[in-house]
Amino acid sequence: MKLTTLNLQGFTNWKQRQSKILDYLRDTKPDIILFQEVVFLPEISPYSQVQLLNQELEYPYEHSSITRLQVGVDYATFREGLSALSTFPVVSSDTIILKKAPGDEHNRIIQLIDVRKNNQIIKIANVHFSLSDTTDYATTHLVETLEILNARKEVRIIAGDFNLENLEKTSALWRDTYIASTHIPYLSQPSLGKCIDYVLIPKAYRLETLEVSNDELSDHRAVTVTVL
Repeated sequence: MKLTTLNLQGFTNWKQRQSKILDYLRDTKPDIILFQEVVFLPEISPYSQVQLLNQELEYPYEHSSITRLQVGVDYATFREGLSALSTFPVVSSDTIILKKAPGDEHNRIIQLIDVRKNNQIIKIANVHFSLSDTTDYATTHLVETLEILNARKEVRIIAGDFNLENLEKTSALWRDTYIASTHIPYLSQPSLGKCIDYVLIPKAYRLETLEVSNDELSDHRAVTVTVL
């Protein structure tokens, strides 16, 4: 199974980026794509970027959780969230709101997607944690996400924008259950010299390959893994 995660950066420079995103996804051919910073901004389009992309890509299964009302810069408000495209049937999906810490400007969610590949159910969590220069919101969100999954007795592939510059510092939280994409060095936000987009893979699977896109898709690189 090939999975791609990409922070779409809203509609910023969308006309210049859309064709490059389409070219990458057509060339890479992921089975499942997880997107962050998916926005509904009616002043620009009645469709989200994922809906516009999928009008061309034609993935048979599309699930969106655009649930956060945000204060805009160029426009008064916009809606933001997470989306997934899949070649496999989506048999279940859920959206869970994470706790909002004092001072955090964003209401964060996790998007849970269950897909059926042949007779196997593959469980996935699409995430976008909060960033702060002074408070470690992202680690708190990772802790809460793992607590939610543990309470549900679920072990999921967790992928997306973690907003953690060093995922290995949190390894005590997940190393008994997961392997991380970080064992293959890469940058996912090269303009800042950072890696903040990851995939945590349950040990029942094996990480076969990892690649990142070029720098023309977004302010993030797409991260694509093959999981067996």
